[in-house]
Amino acid sequence: MKKTLIAGMIMAAGFFGIMGDSETASAASKDIRPSVIWDDARLVEGQIGKVTILKDTSRLIKESNGSFKPAGTFKKGNTYRVYSYEKINGVYFYGVGAGVYVKNSSDVFYKTPSVLKKRQMADLVMIKSDLLTDAENGKLKGQDIIIKRNTIDDVKSKLGEPTDEGLFEGSRYYQYGKKYVYFTELPDGKEIFTSKYLVDSVTDISPLYVINRLGTGSLIREGFFEEDQTWKIIYKMGDNLVYFVFGVETGRERLIYIQLQQQN
Repeated sequence: MKKTLIAGMIMAAGFFGIMGDSETASAASKDIRPSVIWDDARLVEGQIGKVTILKDTSRLIKESNGSFKPAGTFKKGNTYRVYSYEKINGVYFYGVGAGVYVKNSSDVFYKTPSVLKKRQMADLVMIKSDLLTDAENGKLKGQDIIIKRNTIDDVKSKLGEPTDEGLFEGSRYYQYGKKYVYFTELPDGKEIFTSKYLVDSVTDISPLYVINRLGTGSLIREGFFEEDQTWKIIYKMGDNLVYFVFGVETGRERLIYIQLQQQN
């Protein structure tokens, strides 16, 4: 009985909704996963939706043979995070964590995040330790281009023609959509020496968030830069530098782009 109770409390701490007691509420408050506000709660990393219980319905545990076994009841009025789903014989089963599922029926209401919320989460979850690992190898996360190894011709063969290109501070830039920009040296250089990832304008990422996610082990500078009126966090990864550049126009810092370049 004690083992069942503890398992239930751990499972509840991962749910999307009001916790049943102070211990599980305390566990939920220590959840440090990236998140954005969605309706009246948090949309967290790994979450694909939420399910609201409209009428008491069976709590299902997935067995090793793939079948579902009733194990208690989801109570009317509660809402839970959904992390996965399975479709069996045309019926959806929503996974709410810890191997627990709820069957789709008229007794539940399933909702997925809006496109806006997905855009906000995409940039939040990108900032993690492997971003720096990739940077040390010359690659900015999400881009299959290596600085000082690939040329603009390589970029074009993979991504096609840029949506925009031109001159900027002694370099030629090639922009692809709303996310990626590559720079080559003038007058006729083709080798990529800098790449940028443009952060979505709907995402609010602070310097503190970046530091908390990436730590300070490779950090070489943080502060305000007068020349372009931005706040920067700079990491050194091998021969490369990673810049997190924040705009300050609104009175607080918000990440506007991430830049990878080889150290001069």
